[in-house]
Amino acid sequence: MKSLKHSLVALIFVLNDAVMIHIAFRAAYWVRFDCEPFLKVFPAVKGTPEWTLYQDGLRAVIPLWILLFGLWGRQYSARFHEAAEEFMAVSKGVILGTLLIVAGTFLYREYEYSRLVMALGFVTSIVLLFLSRQIWKAFLGYLHGRLIPQEAVIVIGEGKSVEVILKRLQRQPHTRVIDLGKKDISSLQARIASEPHLREIFVDGRLLDEPGMENALADAEEEGLDIKVLPDLLEMRMGEVTVDDSLQLPILHLKPLSLHGLRYFVKRTFDLTMCLLILSVLFIPFLILSILIVLDSRGGVFFVQERVGFKEKRFKCYKFRTMSVDAEKQLDEMNLKSFRGGPAFKMKGDPRVTRTGRWIRKFSLDEFGQLINILRGEMSWIGPRPQVLAEAQGNPEWARKRYRILPGITGLWQVSGRADLPYEDMMRLDIYYLENWSPALDLKILLKTLPVVLGAKGAY
Repeated sequence: MKSLKHSLVALIFVLNDAVMIHIAFRAAYWVRFDCEPFLKVFPAVKGTPEWTLYQDGLRAVIPLWILLFGLWGRQYSARFHEAAEEFMAVSKGVILGTLLIVAGTFLYREYEYSRLVMALGFVTSIVLLFLSRQIWKAFLGYLHGRLIPQEAVIVIGEGKSVEVILKRLQRQPHTRVIDLGKKDISSLQARIASEPHLREIFVDGRLLDEPGMENALADAEEEGLDIKVLPDLLEMRMGEVTVDDSLQLPILHLKPLSLHGLRYFVKRTFDLTMCLLILSVLFIPFLILSILIVLDSRGGVFFVQERVGFKEKRFKCYKFRTMSVDAEKQLDEMNLKSFRGGPAFKMKGDPRVTRTGRWIRKFSLDEFGQLINILRGEMSWIGPRPQVLAEAQGNPEWARKRYRILPGITGLWQVSGRADLPYEDMMRLDIYYLENWSPALDLKILLKTLPVVLGAKGAY
């Protein structure tokens, strides 16, 4: 029954994708050859071909794309992905599928397909596939727990890796998570026997030798349940482990954390593109902001401070000035107290902040001064915050991993509570980002940054 339901859900998404790809290219053909405003800009000088020529091509393209989505991207698995992860998966699949189409047109010379149709179909496919999948997921999520019973997943254990698994499973609307913790091993066999829709069991590897665990897992195996063990090694190196089977043995491989090669190129290209785009759009507002800062209090436009960045190298960090010129001197003289633990100083109602600086800080406009650092290659849009020297000296040894990547203007802790978070939680979020970096994670953080900034929560 379980496999039948998974197959049905996969079939729904396969059919949905096939229809959306067809609609996308049909819409692209219409825009290219029948949309009058578009034709005024890009006239069809070679005439209008028959739609049947493209329709014949789609008979090969649609099955090929579905195969790519299923095998290469594993997009028809039973798991529900977050919107940002879904968008990245769809985009990568469409990019590869479009490249194969372009390659095919070079080999098939009988008819030359319009490049504009290809380009329009590329963009439209991404939009339609992503939106339609989100609609289906919302609908299926609504049905689960109402008309369709949720699948149960048991998680037993404690620690960092278990917490990550719990958070990811709880985001799936078709899954009901049963957290047994570490103290309920004795009840595991009873839960296995009593749960009619149990799908899989996640077990902390440190509990495998506990009394009763072997018998419980044997019962689970007889029931045909998936059993997944979380190695203790993940507690120290979460996100750094891959499985190496080069010797025909399942060996855990610790991968390097620093972004390099193609991964660094992708991230750096995105940083520069976004930086130049924002500067071109917001140059005049930034100029007005600079004038307000100078008129409000004595001093320059920027606050320049030495920070610790990539590989613990020091650099000058630029921010739009929000405090009086002698703010650092006043910090010692006024004996101000930070409201959170750790070496990072932060207080509510800081008397050193200027009138203009208060609303600049409220919406984090001061951070845009760091566009200078991005252009100079000292910072990125997303990453761990660059620390002042006093903060860096107070870091525990385990937190030094955060220096293996360029510091960023925004990051995980900025969208998870900003200054309201305890210092140690901020450090752990920075390291989690480093160990689990992906373009999808960057996109997710960017999408969450805007509402957090506009809400002004945790900004002081």
